[in-house]
Formats: sequence, structure tokens, C-alpha cells
Amino acid sequence: MGKKRFFAVAVVGVALSAVGLVLSRTAGLVQAGSDDKSTERVSSKENGAGKSNQQLSQPKLIGHSYPLAGDQERGKSVRLLQQLTVDLLAIDNIYKEAHWNLSGPLYLQLHEYYDQQATFYHKQADDFAERVLHLGYSVDGRYATIARTTTIPEFPAGYLTDNVSLRLLVDRVTVLQKEIYKGIQETEQSDPPTSNRLQDLAYGVDKNLWQLRIHLQEPGGLGVNLPWSSQQGHARVKK
Repeated sequence: MGKKRFFAVAVVGVALSAVGLVLSRTAGLVQAGSDDKSTERVSSKENGAGKSNQQLSQPKLIGHSYPLAGDQERGKSVRLLQQLTVDLLAIDNIYKEAHWNLSGPLYLQLHEYYDQQATFYHKQADDFAERVLHLGYSVDGRYATIARTTTIPEFPAGYLTDNVSLRLLVDRVTVLQKEIYKGIQETEQSDPPTSNRLQDLAYGVDKNLWQLRIHLQEPGGLGVNLPWSSQQGHARVKK
């Protein structure tokens, strides 16, 4: 009887030792997994996670497929494209505000035109945002980022007459126009595809500004109140 009891106690002891070993190994694996996740989080922060333009690392096997000569050229284009995307989204929003809160004799005509222009700028923002992705970076079009970083002046709240809204839009779209022409020059050598797309955008924005300005001309007038006219130009027209 004593031998049987001794044997049973020995078996239980071995079993408990085995369980303890399993638990110890499990705890080690959990700790290792936690350490790995912590390392991943630190690495993610070091790689710029949470920033407006996070770079996506790729294996060398396909990394060479990115356009342009290198990270420096791509980074230059990405900074320009990020700002442009934000400003295009801001203009899209401004045109929507003008579309909603318009009043005056030109309401029907401008109400539809402003909506068309909002659609145009929204589509352009999408196209240039995708170009950032072509270059291997993320793009940031969040509302907070737009409000914080846009170069486009804020649009007034509330109802606006047709004449006032036209002048406000001319001022704001002109800011975007200057940005686009500067971008064309900066990317002409380093990023020809982006430069070409900017030239296409410049044509559309120039046309938009012309259509806005022409609404400010008085019927039958010589354009003396148009924003781009000069006194010398008026003299030539009168002759």
C-alpha cells in the first residue's frame, strides 16, 4: 500500500512539473510577442506613421519600379502634390459654399456653374492625390489637415451676392493658379509626368478665371472694371 501511494505521489509530481514547464514556455512566448509588437510600434513611429505622407517601403525586387531617379526627387514632388491636393479640396469646398449661399440676379446661371466647378476641382484633387501614391507615399486629405495647411484664404459664411462671390472666387482661384505655375517649373526637369499634368490643370484653371472675370464686366462696357485690365490696355481698346 505504501509503495502504491509513493508511486501515485511521484506521478502527480511529474505531471505538475510538466504543467509548470508548459506555462513557463507560454509566458515566454506571450512576452516575446509583446516585445515584437512594441518594436513594431516604435519602428512604425520612426518610419513616419501618422504623418501626412508616410513612405511605403517595398522589397528591392520591386522597389526599382518606382518612378523618378530616387527618394529625393520623389519626396520633392510629394511635398508639392500634398499641398496642391489640400488646396484643390479647399477650392472644391469654397465653390460648394458659393453654390449654396448665392443670391442676386445671376443666381440661376452661377448656381449651376459653381456646382460644375466644384466637381472639376474635386476630380483634380483625386487625380493629384493618386500621383502621390504612384510615388510610393500616402496622401493626407483629412478635414483637419486641409484647415491647418491650405494656402487658400477662408471664404466668408452666409449669403453672398453674385457680384461679391465672383470677386471672392477670383481672388482665391488666383492663389491656386500661382501655385500651379510654380509647380510646373519646379517639376519640369525632375518629374515630367507631374509637370505635364500640372500644365493640363493650369489650362482648366485659367479658363475658370476667365469665366469668372467676364461676369464682372458691365453690359456694353469696355472691360474697365475687369481685374486684369490696365489703363494702357483701355486706351488701346478705345482707339
